[in-house]
Amino acid sequence: MENHKLSKLQEAEFDILKTFIRICEENNLRYFLCYGSMIGAVRHQGFIPWDDDVDVAMPRPDYERFSHIADRVLPGHLYFSTYKLGKDHITLSAMIINKNQDFTLHNAGKVMKTGAWMDVLAIDGAPKAGLNRKLFFLKFMYRRTMCQLAHFDEIVNLQKPRPWYEKIVIKFAGITKIEKHLDGVKCGKKYHELLSRIPYDDADEVATFQGDDRLEGIMPKAVYGNGTKYKYEDIYVTGPDDYDRYLRCYYPNYMTPPPIELRNRHNVKEAE
Repeated sequence: MENHKLSKLQEAEFDILKTFIRICEENNLRYFLCYGSMIGAVRHQGFIPWDDDVDVAMPRPDYERFSHIADRVLPGHLYFSTYKLGKDHITLSAMIINKNQDFTLHNAGKVMKTGAWMDVLAIDGAPKAGLNRKLFFLKFMYRRTMCQLAHFDEIVNLQKPRPWYEKIVIKFAGITKIEKHLDGVKCGKKYHELLSRIPYDDADEVATFQGDDRLEGIMPKAVYGNGTKYKYEDIYVTGPDDYDRYLRCYYPNYMTPPPIELRNRHNVKEAE
């Protein structure tokens, strides 16, 4: 793929990624580039030209350690945002965010001013296949839905194609204004308590449940392994050892770019 000039958003995100990597190296923290960012590393050796975010994942123990030191080690223009911030945090995953709100997000019911950001997800142990996994999935979908409804106007992507049952829930939430009756901090706490029940280091299979993972996103921990270095713009980043198996789990044809109408999924624009 040909190199491309980074957009203003990508330049700001790249600054966050490089800062994050430096902190991980200085504190011996494990991380992996993930989701579309990993496609970028493999297919473009950097950002996907039209991509509008960066995604990294950390084994749960490293994620918790980073959470504890983030406020102390991040530079002054960045902050670590999690569900613990209540109404000021609107996504399922944690984020490192630039305090300069140079962009607007146009996905949900509200147009939101935002700084450039990077998603930071925990990799959690997954229950073994069978009844336990099915029961976990029911609890997981309930807790996930409660977190989303607690921030309905800010988080729920109204432009995304959805199955009929999700459309019913969204319609119900819009009519009842349910987010006014839900505590985002309590919903987030219960969500993370559920996700972290199976210790990462004891698990044979894992998943990044804060992202788009459902049961089909569960994979052997060996797919991540100890991490392999991949070229990303003018630096090297750590990604899963078996990048092909990892990416095919989410994007079976990951070497083929999507149609134009499916690009820039967050609908981020420079603030006027």
